Amino acid sequence: MRWSQLAAAIGGPSLGDGAADTEVTALAYDSRQVGPGTVFVAIPGQHHDGHTYVASALAQGAVRAVVERKIDSIASDRVVLVEDTRRALASLAATLYGHPADAVPVIGVTGTDGKTTTTTLLQAALTSSLSRAGSLSTVDFRIGAEVEPNLTRQTTLESLEVQSWMRHMVDQGCLAIVLEATSHGLALGRLDNIAFAGAVYTSITHEHLDFHKSWEAYFQAKASLLDRAALKGGFAVLNRDDARAYPRLRERAPGPVLTYSAVGDPEADLRAERVVPQGTGLEFVALTPAGPAEVRLATGGRWNVGNALAAIAAGLLLQQPLESLVAGMAKLPSVPGRMETVDLGQSFSVVVDYAHTPAALTLALHELRGATAGRLWVVFGSAGERDVAKRAEMGRIAAQLADQVVITSEDPRGEDAEAIIDQIWAGALTAGADPETNLRRDADRDRAIRIAIGSALPGDTVLLAGKGHEHSIIWSREAVPWDERAAAESALRETRGL
Repeated sequence: MRWSQLAAAIGGPSLGDGAADTEVTALAYDSRQVGPGTVFVAIPGQHHDGHTYVASALAQGAVRAVVERKIDSIASDRVVLVEDTRRALASLAATLYGHPADAVPVIGVTGTDGKTTTTTLLQAALTSSLSRAGSLSTVDFRIGAEVEPNLTRQTTLESLEVQSWMRHMVDQGCLAIVLEATSHGLALGRLDNIAFAGAVYTSITHEHLDFHKSWEAYFQAKASLLDRAALKGGFAVLNRDDARAYPRLRERAPGPVLTYSAVGDPEADLRAERVVPQGTGLEFVALTPAGPAEVRLATGGRWNVGNALAAIAAGLLLQQPLESLVAGMAKLPSVPGRMETVDLGQSFSVVVDYAHTPAALTLALHELRGATAGRLWVVFGSAGERDVAKRAEMGRIAAQLADQVVITSEDPRGEDAEAIIDQIWAGALTAGADPETNLRRDADRDRAIRIAIGSALPGDTVLLAGKGHEHSIIWSREAVPWDERAAAESALRETRGL
């Protein structure tokens, strides 16, 4: 593509210095990825500012640099000044990749918890009915039956990767794409230039207030997905059980709307009855506008009833047959790190779950309480450089709902791991936890897991919460390899002789 075409996408001049129609072969926001024919977009980040690397990118052959502020040492004909480089990157990427979102329906899934499972269930359902669908989620990238792990530690990728993946999916024959849409991704423009066919909501509770500063700002970021869907008359799927957010989302929803309720609200368009846990999975009957259907899931946790209903609703709004949708979900193996059991023959249960918010931890502990004959253990922490307000709250929740609490590290990042644990610990103490009997701590997550697994008795359940599918723990700026399931298996072998 010629530079003049890309320049038009961001309303910039082609800067006719004899290179106005230079061929552009790539975009980059990381100067290490720049080569001849690249347009470099300088993005100011939390730890690094891309403007620092503009001169280096141009020296490496970048044909232009897109910036938010002038750089005195660089000739003005080498740069394009825009108001927001992140949003410019989204426009440039969509143009370079030929606007793939215009070729197939794109459905965004947002909410505080349940996004990944809902996204994955919907992708499986649509693959069943359309032969091939794609998805981008916290856990992985899917094209039909092909699965590639998401190792980026980023749920909603930067717009360049989102557009690139969507182009690849369209080229591979996907007839629909499901995107997990985070509040960061929506607020920072990573999902700009995407004509959403629909917006699916799980629930909006408490998360990322470090970034958004208030629940209202967090809500508005989430709600903006509805506005994006409205641009082309897209549909909305809303959770009637979310008492705080549902009324406002329903009023704001643009076109066709289906509502769902996991607890059987008779006013909902889709609801569940006869919910029966089946080993590590679930069975229930979904009552839908297209009739009733028996739903079988390989992933446990009663909250996944709501996730499945949301996926079915989206499929129905895309005019897909109910039978194909539920058949596709039944074929889906359990989602990695979501109520995933670790069983080496021990006399107690070990469960790995991504629960890292107050609401998710509450749901997980409530669910496991009903399935636990003995004591309920929980091993968890809270991420550094993230929502500080939730730390004490999660400590209180753990102390109230679990019998034994072990507080450890999740991703300390640049914070002091012990200081984070102190904040969680304080919340647990206010709820009556006692360091002499049921409250312990160890910043080393491996040791913390061994404490719980090594102390569990027959009939107990040990919940390892917060890491789930993730492949690393971030200490300072270093991502140290980590596998929660492998750590649990190692602890079982070494402490229990399995």
